[in-house]
Amino acid sequence: MLKNDVMMDFREYPKEVSLDDGSKVWLRPAKSRDSDRLFAFFQSLSERDRRYFKHDLSKRITIDKWCEDMDYDRLLPIIAVRRKGRGETVIGNATLHTEQHGWSTHVGRIRVQVVPDARNKGLGQVLLKELCDRAEMRGIDKIQAHVRNDNKKGVRLIKKLGFRKEGVFKRHAIDLHGVHHDVLIYYNDLGDLWKRMDDLNLDLDSPSMWP
Repeated sequence: MLKNDVMMDFREYPKEVSLDDGSKVWLRPAKSRDSDRLFAFFQSLSERDRRYFKHDLSKRITIDKWCEDMDYDRLLPIIAVRRKGRGETVIGNATLHTEQHGWSTHVGRIRVQVVPDARNKGLGQVLLKELCDRAEMRGIDKIQAHVRNDNKKGVRLIKKLGFRKEGVFKRHAIDLHGVHHDVLIYYNDLGDLWKRMDDLNLDLDSPSMWP
């Protein structure tokens, strides 16, 4: 099987996983038809949760555009869903951002968000490990995280996970209230991130962790 075929081999999904409280969720790549589910997911997050997001995900047009332009080569979204009958509810969203050309094809950027009632059950770590697994399949060996300088909790977490600050974009972000913020650029090697996740029992569930 060619490398690109391996990257897009989704036969293992939907994947059933058990959380710390014994409940079960299913992981799978998001699809364009998940627009309603994803909109409901982001609506379930508080304004405080959404304040660190790059885009205003409270707007339906933002979600619809994202689903319409879905491109797994550029951005791979893995969602966690609860099932009830034939229906599904999204309770977690994790994205792996990659470049297909140029000098940064070995670098991946990750984001993870979890709804409030599914936090502190290990779902954040499940999603992060899933992203790292897919990153490894894609030949990624370096993970990047962008964090606003006012996201103190997020900065503390990524430092615990071994990320190192390598740059600052001054006044690069404007929040929903029009206030400018610096954006901190952190990196970690994928192998070290795997080891840190195995060694540490961290709460990775807050949306502010991976905006």
